[in-house]
Amino acid sequence: MISKAFKTVFKKEVMENLRDKRTVMSSLVMGAVLGPLLMLGLFHVITNVTKGKAEEQLELPVINIQSAQNLEKHLLSQGVKIIELDEKSPEQAIKDKDHDVILEIDEGYSEDMSSGQVAKVMLYYDGSAKGNSNISVNKARSMINAYSSSIGAIRLQLRGVSPGIMNVISIENHDQASSESKGAQMMSFLPYVLIIVLFSGSMYLAIDTTAGEKERKSLEPLFLNPVSRTDILSGKLAATISFGLITLVVTVIVFKLTLPFYPMKKLGVNLDLSMYKLLVIFVALMPLAVLASAIQTIIASFSKSFKEAQTYVGMLIIIPMIPSMILMLLSVKEKLWMMAVPILSQNLIINQIIRGEDPGAAAILVTVFSTLFFGLLLAWIAVRLYNKENMLFAD
Repeated sequence: MISKAFKTVFKKEVMENLRDKRTVMSSLVMGAVLGPLLMLGLFHVITNVTKGKAEEQLELPVINIQSAQNLEKHLLSQGVKIIELDEKSPEQAIKDKDHDVILEIDEGYSEDMSSGQVAKVMLYYDGSAKGNSNISVNKARSMINAYSSSIGAIRLQLRGVSPGIMNVISIENHDQASSESKGAQMMSFLPYVLIIVLFSGSMYLAIDTTAGEKERKSLEPLFLNPVSRTDILSGKLAATISFGLITLVVTVIVFKLTLPFYPMKKLGVNLDLSMYKLLVIFVALMPLAVLASAIQTIIASFSKSFKEAQTYVGMLIIIPMIPSMILMLLSVKEKLWMMAVPILSQNLIINQIIRGEDPGAAAILVTVFSTLFFGLLLAWIAVRLYNKENMLFAD
């Protein structure tokens, strides 16, 4: 049965922090509201820049183009704008980011082409360049490869050989990726964002109700009341969990409202997140609020000041990053035992849902109960810590 002291402490902490503008701004507005909006804005910027780069005319600096007039005609027929390079060397021009790609025709190109030999051209580019720079490189390379293939086919025909003789094996592609899975690939950051928002939503209250009260020296008088310390700490922990859940609810709602504005159709992908799917995601993340609040409270309990606790708890954000980054880079086949690992299981469940797959009732149940078990265990440890006198004092 819930004690009166638990209810009083829970109500006090929730109401005080709701009245605290700094808490509301940091957990609800900055994280839950601005987070999805920033995601939407970033998604639009990247999509528009990438798509615009792919559709715009390719400006290709070419060195010694006079030695390859037929190649020049081919490039012009493909809509390429051939320009001259300034006094810089191609290496320096690429290094200075003057151009994404530069084509240089070898001095012996004309002779090699006339004699039926392999003619050489050089493409200069920065393979480590980010973003849409690689689009220009790929366009230039594909055009040159297409010209090379056409010349090769003509040479074979002149010798009475069918060009088809070069195609020993024909590959018939069967891409099994659905529009939902392609959309999920683009939204692979969503599990990390939701988990980070949940951790951030409970972080301030976890610090304030422990290290903050020790620093203000208000924890000792509170424990002098004739009530159980377990009830007091349980009430504080419950309030911290509630703030994490409130932040998560607001984030999911804002994401659902902004989802129609994502340029999915423009990219030819689909991301269908119905209310049922969002509810499953919320259920999978709910027990993580207990775990996050408990571990943040434990870390803050060993801190002597609010600032010190903020530093230590802030480093905790690295933990959710690890499984999220692994799943972004590697393809992992989901197994039931993985659902018993907190944070990893939530990442797997969310990834399956946004791919349009059904994680299954067993996976969801294992995720919920295993995370809840570890969360309650850490919550018990957090409450037990405050039965030690040395944990009550900042000095």
